[in-house]
Amino acid sequence: MRVSVQAKILMTVLTVVLMFAFFILFYFPSVQEKSLLRNYHKEVQNLANTVALGVEIALTEQNFDGVQTAMDYVIHDTRLKHVSILQKGESNQSIQPHALSVFRTYPDSVQIDVNTESDDSTVIKRASFDSPVMNGEVLLGFTTSEIVLSKRQIRLTSLIVSSIVFLIGIVIGFWLARNISVPVLALRDAANRVGEGDLSQRVKSRTRDEIGELGTAFNRMVDDLDNARRERDQRTNELIVEKRKADDLLLNILPAETAEELKATGTAKAKSYASVTVMFVDIKDFTGKTESMNPEKLVAELNYCFTAFDRIVQDLGIEKIKTIGDAYMCVAGLPREVDNHAQLIALAAFEIRDFMNTYNQRKYERNAIPFEIRIGINTGPVVAGIVGLNKFAYDIWGNTVNIASRMESSSEPGRINISRSTYDILKDEFDCVLRGKVETKGIGEIEMYFLEPLTSPLSA
Repeated sequence: MRVSVQAKILMTVLTVVLMFAFFILFYFPSVQEKSLLRNYHKEVQNLANTVALGVEIALTEQNFDGVQTAMDYVIHDTRLKHVSILQKGESNQSIQPHALSVFRTYPDSVQIDVNTESDDSTVIKRASFDSPVMNGEVLLGFTTSEIVLSKRQIRLTSLIVSSIVFLIGIVIGFWLARNISVPVLALRDAANRVGEGDLSQRVKSRTRDEIGELGTAFNRMVDDLDNARRERDQRTNELIVEKRKADDLLLNILPAETAEELKATGTAKAKSYASVTVMFVDIKDFTGKTESMNPEKLVAELNYCFTAFDRIVQDLGIEKIKTIGDAYMCVAGLPREVDNHAQLIALAAFEIRDFMNTYNQRKYERNAIPFEIRIGINTGPVVAGIVGLNKFAYDIWGNTVNIASRMESSSEPGRINISRSTYDILKDEFDCVLRGKVETKGIGEIEMYFLEPLTSPLSA
């Protein structure tokens, strides 16, 4: 039986396409499903490890509210079926030594079998924790419903793709069989694609006649166009990168609204704010404590502390104004005006103080000089804007700023000193310890309060 060349080409193409279609239909879904399930197990295990770490830290610090916070990390995950904290029994307890019992679980209505394992509907993962208060495990159960749905989608997609590939293969086979010997059609198709912007098109010049020369000239033209576009794209990308760097630098110096106004008009008008809260943080006796320190190490430690302050105020939507030596200044309520600016500053002050307490504890452990901070807060009106033409910076002015600075200089190490205006806003939400009127430089006597969290022993 004689088989034509066109039939051989068509059968070869269809054989390859059919093999590829079967690969997509059977082998590819199997690999994807295994990978999907494996990754899901890893994800659930990582979540369990994270919750266990949070529980361990909370129990080590005897912060039982932190245990719930650690569980909250996964509670809102729609795939969660249950999360439990299992406690290991001790030898002096009535339960079997080192046996597991349920300490806490979510949801409360779920009955937990401490020996449960993964099945088709649930992925079970465990992570141990050890603390002076309690040892045990975190038991995490996640539903596999999404995995089942994903498997169905993978199989359906594979079926559709394999069908499309097979149909495309048939079309390509017929096309090759009918048109492989027609170079003019190839040149026409390539020219059309180049016109659409695809400069990867080339034609094969199989002959040395006029058509072959036309194909060579076409390829040379496309090469020139491709090189010109690459140079253009490279220059455009360089300009985009440089513009992004300039924008990022500007946003690192100025608030977003001010930066946009400056880029649009070349200037930024000063703006008055009726009520904001200003905070100063300063290291007591910084110069005396750091005279013997290596300058590079000193700058590194200040950078470490101020970077942590930056993260705290940024998370709370507070605007950092500047650092002056060892002093850190920020304000809440501008450029975006909010009603709870005093509360935001108070929360930032507590977080900064807690961070410095932890930081100083590590310095005590290695016999290093601690950085004792004083914090001062005041609420009132200010004017904000930028001044100058060179090395300009965003700043705020007004008596509110001066009083906030006096609040800091009149504070005590590890304390948060607030003015009467701030006290009037926070008195119902925090403990405020009256200090009375304190004499300040350049202003006179100012009524001051020490701020502490509500129900703090320091309020007694």
